Amino acid sequence: MSVSELVVYLCGERIGLLLRKDNGNLQFRYDPGYAGPVLSQALPIQAEAHPNRLCIAVFGGLLAEGDSRETLARNLGISRGNDFALLQELGGDCAGAITLLEEGQPLPTVPSTRSIDEEELDRIIQDLPQRPLAANPREGIRLSLAGAQPKLPIVIDEGRMALPLNSAAPTTHIVKPEPERFPGLVDNEAFSMSLARAVGLPAASVSKRLSIGGSPYLLVQRFDRDLTAEPIRRLHQEDFCQALGRPSSEKYQAEGGPGVADAVELLRSASSVPARDLPTFWRALLFNWLIGNCDAHAKNFSLLYDSHSPTLAPLYDLLSTDVYPELTTRLAMSIDGAAGLRDVDPRAWDVLAEQTGYSLRFTRTAARELTELMLAGARSLAGEEEHANEAAQAILDGIEQRALLI
Repeated sequence: MSVSELVVYLCGERIGLLLRKDNGNLQFRYDPGYAGPVLSQALPIQAEAHPNRLCIAVFGGLLAEGDSRETLARNLGISRGNDFALLQELGGDCAGAITLLEEGQPLPTVPSTRSIDEEELDRIIQDLPQRPLAANPREGIRLSLAGAQPKLPIVIDEGRMALPLNSAAPTTHIVKPEPERFPGLVDNEAFSMSLARAVGLPAASVSKRLSIGGSPYLLVQRFDRDLTAEPIRRLHQEDFCQALGRPSSEKYQAEGGPGVADAVELLRSASSVPARDLPTFWRALLFNWLIGNCDAHAKNFSLLYDSHSPTLAPLYDLLSTDVYPELTTRLAMSIDGAAGLRDVDPRAWDVLAEQTGYSLRFTRTAARELTELMLAGARSLAGEEEHANEAAQAILDGIEQRALLI
């Protein structure tokens, strides 16, 4: 039976092969003698090949979703369901430290980039809906990021922006333009992310920018890159769906995806510092509820493998979906069966704590303390010129309303 192969590299080291069989199914097999670290919690090191369903979850989970995936596939002349072919075209710079190359293609060692100025950045932002990730394999731009929102991974070096032209040039930041459908989203996410950092939660560093053509975008510093290293070092990461062997199509609990209990068990079994990560995860759940984020699904939490020891990654994609009336108020992960944002009350938190092994003393104290911090922090941030906007005020109003239910 003939197969197609992609060589899988982790942190620049060859670790195995991703195979596509004649029937289209994928297999991943570690190279003989490879001792670790694991590529994924869902793919333990073993002699046998890992099956299609896990490959779809882990490798397919590196790819864009929704309209972005559809457009990418159409532009490349590939079926949107062909994960292997998409990774063949786009797997040069992925989330974490994974690189995929064709067998026989050498792993580049000398970074190659192409600088872009403000005018070109503006053109790329305008074109992202029609050309997601600015993907252009003919030019050497092979980028992949999960998620449905159009975005652009870039390299920033001494203040200058560039696109990577080979896999030896890890991107350092992500440009997230504001979708027309959701005005104020950049303000929304910037306020939410800043608030998380203000109350002591680990969160990616972000800043608001405006393109030369007037398009607002969020500039996110990648936490899966060691920017202090020379050269810049990729840090491996995987989101909770990948780690649990669930495909992106099952990221919501209502669609059979992971719930809070699954996430907690993952942290208990995988984290090298569960005593730190488990409390942080609980506070993240509270934070998302208080800001009205109904989209905190399993792909919006990750494990970060720095020094080969997985820990809970900094938080990312924090925003309030509740400020958009057209969006659902169904929670991505329910709070003890409370599926809706407005169904959550103190009893729901207590029952969830008991079901997941958290002490009520901790969860109740965390709720009081975090609520106080968030009220003070949100009021302070909303008074700053950077956050003097409708989105920040709407989030603050929501926090004040939900704080009464704690």
